[in-house]
Amino acid sequence: MSADKYGSLRNLTDKAKRAWYRLSKNKLSIVGFIGVTVIVLAAIFAPYIAPYPSHAGKVVDFVNANQPPSLKHLCGTDPMGRDVFSRIIFALRSTLLMGVVVLSISVPFGTTMGLIAGYFQGSLIDSFITRLTDIFLAVPPLILALSVAALLKPNLMNAMLAITITWWTWYARLAYGMAVTLNREYYVRSAQLLEPVGYI
Repeated sequence: MSADKYGSLRNLTDKAKRAWYRLSKNKLSIVGFIGVTVIVLAAIFAPYIAPYPSHAGKVVDFVNANQPPSLKHLCGTDPMGRDVFSRIIFALRSTLLMGVVVLSISVPFGTTMGLIAGYFQGSLIDSFITRLTDIFLAVPPLILALSVAALLKPNLMNAMLAITITWWTWYARLAYGMAVTLNREYYVRSAQLLEPVGYI
């Protein structure tokens, strides 16, 4: 291993150790980290953890329908006789997928829109983006998501689309505020003054 690769690997190791040290000092962060880890592992190994893996699909067992919680069915059964606990474990997969997809779309889109509006502060572009954001924020997110979902077919992709439409505005507002704040800094004003002279 060359000296450069060894140095970069050592730097990454040191950064990881410092990050873990800061994380370990916060008990709530440890609890949250353990909780997220358990949820992710449960979603990955759902077929091996769920007591009734077949109940995640289209299964009907009217004999055991609407059973109360017991040792056999920890969370009881639904009207179709399916084990609720098994279905909850398998539902973690859809939940994690929805969270990843929604954030992967809403965060870059909302951040980009906010930065554009902040860069062109005071222009027509700024007014259009901020007014559009205000319109979306004026409507309760749940009502807006249900309205969009009602117009589309009831499936997971359309549900993720409906949630994405309601979430991007928060990231746009946050990015806009940061862009406006940084635009007022002295080093930005200096760069804007020096640009016509040709120094940058």
